[in-house]
Amino acid sequence: MTTFPAYADNFEIYPKDGEAARHLAPLFGGLSRIDFSLSVDDPKVNQGQLASSFDTALETALRAGGTTPFKLPLPPDVPQELDFAFAFGGRTVAVEIEKANREKILRDFLKCHIYLHVGAHFAVVALPRNYAHKHGVWDLFEFGMERYNECRTYGFGTAVNLGRILLLGFDQREAATNRLLSKAIREEMRTRAAAQHAAT
Repeated sequence: MTTFPAYADNFEIYPKDGEAARHLAPLFGGLSRIDFSLSVDDPKVNQGQLASSFDTALETALRAGGTTPFKLPLPPDVPQELDFAFAFGGRTVAVEIEKANREKILRDFLKCHIYLHVGAHFAVVALPRNYAHKHGVWDLFEFGMERYNECRTYGFGTAVNLGRILLLGFDQREAATNRLLSKAIREEMRTRAAAQHAAT
């Protein structure tokens, strides 16, 4: 496995109104730089896809901000576990991190409704502004805001429940150069991982 140091910064919440924003803005407003790692396990598998440790790094950073772990009981027919959950200021929060597929964001909103239904006070979907893939870069945060606003406009979810869902946007950077992650940097990492794999 080849590992590359990275970090996230420039955190932003959306929407800035609503119950979730009022309760969680002090917590997320305290986030600055969060270090994590990107890794390539095998350059020959799945086009050398980069794996990310951002989920555990975000959870650790929020813990430092005053949250405590929380186990959210999910129905047995829900096949996927959430990334993590926490308690803060007397409220419980479920967190989904969408690090790759913009087409899954609406599914993430549905999962948020499940979390709210089974007892979470709020749900958060974390979305990078620069997800690098072989064809370019997707701004998942922008895409998520568009889908969220369409949900509001066309009634895909009640106003009350949508007000309990918060999007968290962030930038991803390569730690060695402070460059924003891009298609070119992704290819550099895959090339270096392939060279290291061939040398072993």
